[in-house]
Order: sequence, then C-alpha cells, then structure tokens
Amino acid sequence: MVDDVTAQVVRTVRKVWWLPVVRGVLLLVLGLLLMAQPAASLEAIVWLFGIFAIVDGVLLVVQGLLDRGVPGWTWWVVEGLAGVAVGAVVVLWPGPTVRVLFFLLAAWLLVLGIVSIIGAVALSRYRDPGWHWPLAFGLVSTLFAVLLIARPQGSLAVFGVLLGLFAFVGGAMNLVSGFAVRQMVKDLGPAVP
Repeated sequence: MVDDVTAQVVRTVRKVWWLPVVRGVLLLVLGLLLMAQPAASLEAIVWLFGIFAIVDGVLLVVQGLLDRGVPGWTWWVVEGLAGVAVGAVVVLWPGPTVRVLFFLLAAWLLVLGIVSIIGAVALSRYRDPGWHWPLAFGLVSTLFAVLLIARPQGSLAVFGVLLGLFAFVGGAMNLVSGFAVRQMVKDLGPAVP
C-alpha cells in the first residue's frame, strides 16, 4: 500500500513540479521590478500587483486541479481563487489609497499564508516529502502580512519595497522547492513506474 501511495505521488509530482518554478520566476520578476522602482506611480504598482495576483491565482488553481486526488489539493484551489479575487478587485478598483492597498495586500498575504500552512499540514499527515516548502512559504507570507498590519506605512516607496521583498523571497522559495521536488522525483524515478 505504501508503495502504491508513493507511486501515485511521484506520478502526480512529475506532472506539476514546474508550476512552483513558473510561479517563482513570476514572483522574482515582480520583486525585482518593485525593488528597482519602489517609488513608481501608484497606478503602475496597482496594475502590476493586480495582474500578478490573477496570474498567480490561475497557476495555483491549475496546480490544485492537476493534484486532484492528492491530499490537500483543494487548498491550492482555494488559495488560487483567493488570489484571482484579490487581483480582480485591485484591477477593477485601481484608485485606492496606499493605506487601502496595504490592508488589501496584508489580507491577501494572510490568506495565502494560512492556506499554505494548512495545506502543508495536510501534506505532512500523508507523509508527502515536500510538505515543508508550502509551510515555509506560508510562514513567510504570514510574517509579511503581520508586518503590514502592524505597521501600515503611508509611503509608496516603503510599500513597493515591502511588496518587492515579499515577491523576491517567495519567488526564491518557489524556485528552490520546484527544483527540489523535481530532483526528488528523479531520485525516486527508477524505483517507481
């Protein structure tokens, strides 16, 4: 039975290992853009963040749907739908103040963090070897959310840098986790059909 579960996990991961890599690249690009131009116009940051949240949400929904049958797959779909919803609100309502954007970002990061932590716990219960990556991402997301809630800043530059740092750290974590999972599948590959 354990061999059957391992084989199923390896087959599933072979299909989706690249999704965290794509998500990581998107986050890294967003982070670099925001850190390079932290004082860009509010409208540019709003659109950049909104479009990213929508694309990231779609990637998470795809990952969840490709992982159907794997414990915790519904949490990826929930996290993706939350990202799409936040992105749509930001794109359709581009005129919020920096403070509103701070709290919207904080709420999104908090949902992202909590859902990632819950998903990691679900994966760890089923002894999924990659459970610690979503846990780390969830903790970083929650930490940034708490930072934004505790110290809302009025400065656009601070907002751009905070969002850029989150995107950069999250992107690096997603890249590393995607390639680590790919390597794990390669290591297990010869033993699993």
